[in-house]
Amino acid sequence: MKRISSRISFLVLFALASLMSGSALSFSGGSDPDFYKESSKKKTLEMVFVLDTTGSMGGLIEGAKQKIWSIVNGVMSGKEKANVKIGLVAYRDNGDLYVTKVLPLTDDLDKVYTTLMAYEAGGGGDTPENVRRALADGVHKVEWSKKGKNISQIIFLVGDAPPHNDYPQEPDVLETTAKAVSQNMIVNTIQCGNLNGTKEIWQEIARRGEGKYFAIAQDGGVQAISTPYDKELSELGSKIGGTYLAYGGGAGEAGRQFRLNKMEEQASTEVSVSAAAPKVAQADRAVNKAINSRAYANDLLQEIENGRITLKDVKKEDLPDELKSLSAVELEKEVQKRITDRKELRAKILELSKKRDAYIKAERAKIGKQDGFDSAVEEALLEQMARP
Repeated sequence: MKRISSRISFLVLFALASLMSGSALSFSGGSDPDFYKESSKKKTLEMVFVLDTTGSMGGLIEGAKQKIWSIVNGVMSGKEKANVKIGLVAYRDNGDLYVTKVLPLTDDLDKVYTTLMAYEAGGGGDTPENVRRALADGVHKVEWSKKGKNISQIIFLVGDAPPHNDYPQEPDVLETTAKAVSQNMIVNTIQCGNLNGTKEIWQEIARRGEGKYFAIAQDGGVQAISTPYDKELSELGSKIGGTYLAYGGGAGEAGRQFRLNKMEEQASTEVSVSAAAPKVAQADRAVNKAINSRAYANDLLQEIENGRITLKDVKKEDLPDELKSLSAVELEKEVQKRITDRKELRAKILELSKKRDAYIKAERAKIGKQDGFDSAVEEALLEQMARP
């Protein structure tokens, strides 16, 4: 009983936090973007980052935390308007706290982000790292989809040190690269800094991987531009997260617990992102929630909006407890009201996003050419997603 009470209290605090982030808003409305609608012909990008997380990579890791949402948003709102799945392989070396940590490909981008947020630089120190196992895990352990004509499968190997070639028990990086290409994957390499011995093998991996090689600053070279719109976008992101409505799980205590767990997971994510993520990343995440047709898992409103289900399809035992007592007419009215509320939040986010994009574009023009981690990834994706 105590556990249930604490969970309910947590959800209440989350709801209050969302409401306190700003006063009630009124909008003039606005239509949803076309790219929010699902299509069986929509392209999917499966993208895996194989990241060196040893002590020298702290700057790059922090830069990735700031820019991952921006990178994803560029894909989702670009020409292809693709769905995005991301996998992560964090790697160090034998004898460190871990050799690899693998997050399989997922379209749960909040899970990707919270995993990335937990990465800290540490270990290493003897120059070569276990790149052999890291790249092999990126090819074999992230659960790639079966290749189809509407899927781009792209790997980014990011690090500053060459592989340990005295680890014969691990597969050679060039053999692993050849295996990736045989499975229609593309392998890119991003070298941080200018450590001896890295450039040549990184270039060869990219060449054989039919990808691109990039050399960037040791700290990742990321330039996160703050704007006057970030704070409000962050607040709107929390508000749209507060509209999440878990369904499914079936009847009885097991079903109720399933829905409660989903609500708690969503609430926990909103709180942790608000507490730890930079405002720039929070703003980009808010934009993602407005354009991503797969932003949430087991969300009743999203599934109805996407046309995957109708309200009539949902069994009463799968409904959120707060809606079960409503008549069919009342239920339809309440769900439509909540969808309308979410659309209004989405329209406001998109309106602010346009102003923010214009501000960032102007600031980038002052800075000049970008050559950091995010620019490298975006350049590669632009060309490689257009390949047949």
